[in-house]
Amino acid sequence: MVGTLAGLLLAGCASTGPTDNPVARKLTWISYLNGDDLRAACGKGGSDHYRLVFNADYNKHVRTYDVVGDASKGGAIVEARVLEATDLTRMDLNDPLAAGRGPVGRVQLTPRQFALFVLRLYESGAFDPAPSGMRLPSNGVYWLVNGCRGGNWFFNAYPYPSDRFQDIRFIEPLREADQTGVAFPTLPKPEDAPRTLPTGGRVDSAGPLFEVQVGPRGLVGPTSLFGAWLFAGAQR
Repeated sequence: MVGTLAGLLLAGCASTGPTDNPVARKLTWISYLNGDDLRAACGKGGSDHYRLVFNADYNKHVRTYDVVGDASKGGAIVEARVLEATDLTRMDLNDPLAAGRGPVGRVQLTPRQFALFVLRLYESGAFDPAPSGMRLPSNGVYWLVNGCRGGNWFFNAYPYPSDRFQDIRFIEPLREADQTGVAFPTLPKPEDAPRTLPTGGRVDSAGPLFEVQVGPRGLVGPTSLFGAWLFAGAQR
């Protein structure tokens, strides 16, 4: 029940892309994970756009990367964000939401760097069919990858621990392009990594517990129950 209610909350509205507003982010999170905005805009002649999300316990550490092809300069622009457990010592009374935004880094990739990044996605199987039926708990560790490449939308998932995760090739290019200044967390031992939500319907004191299920064409179930996010404060 806890996972279901949390999932419905996080699937509240449709994502319009990355946002610095932590309230909007929570209400559009499942839609953002599913790349609803990228799928809707994907078509021939548009810019390639890749989204990679690293979940190392949703309530502790999440990293997001939006990589957008830059037709004017060639290459691509990488926008990286790190979302960690809110640090109350950083609370600013003049801007109460600041602590929940997390650091953001942007960098321009050269055409060669962009081509290498796409090659590493290909080598990681990102454009292959997704492992349908896989369930990913919010307290677990995984990568979700989706985007629009050459007018075709794709989606894939890499849970930890697994051979899929072990064979990922795209992490190093992301590390090199990451300007957030925040290190990746240390992975738990494989035997200690959560594979399911806690039993007994326990609630994490840090936030909601939920899971997502991978289907052949994205996440299973509703990802944006109430349509587009229209709150005026939800700046991108």
